[in-house]
Amino acid sequence: MFEQRYLTEVRTISQEQKQLAESALRQVSDEDLHRTLAPDTLSLAVIVQHISNNMKSRWTDFLTTDGEKPERNRDAEFEDQQQSRESLMATWDERWQLLDDVLASLTPEDLGETVFIRGEEKSVIWAIEKQVSHYSYHVGQIVYLAKLFAGENWNVLTIPLPHQR
Repeated sequence: MFEQRYLTEVRTISQEQKQLAESALRQVSDEDLHRTLAPDTLSLAVIVQHISNNMKSRWTDFLTTDGEKPERNRDAEFEDQQQSRESLMATWDERWQLLDDVLASLTPEDLGETVFIRGEEKSVIWAIEKQVSHYSYHVGQIVYLAKLFAGENWNVLTIPLPHQR
């Protein structure tokens, strides 16, 4: 059935994105987690905070409550809370597990339902696709910054370019 295959593929893609980000994050120092390139840019830690908090809001009670929870303080997500790597990654793991648990619990019938995000009615498929693309966008930022900070010590995460082989 197409719907079940879709749910399986989305879980696989989200797990791959998580692993890609983690492989990049392992290549930077704890200090570099909190480093920014310029004023008004995000550190790796802030990106991790934002993704983690977004996930909690969007995926907690996914089918039954608005995806923008009243207790979420989105603005604070973009201020470096100076959390340790261990604390950041523990929350990160918990939130990716939440995402995976929700995706695993969805049925093909759920894909035809609607959810609310910031009071707007959206299809379940739209909500899933929006979040997967949002996380992929931020994973790209993580990889880019980590590569910059790791410099010549960078270990390629995907297929190496010819000059890297």
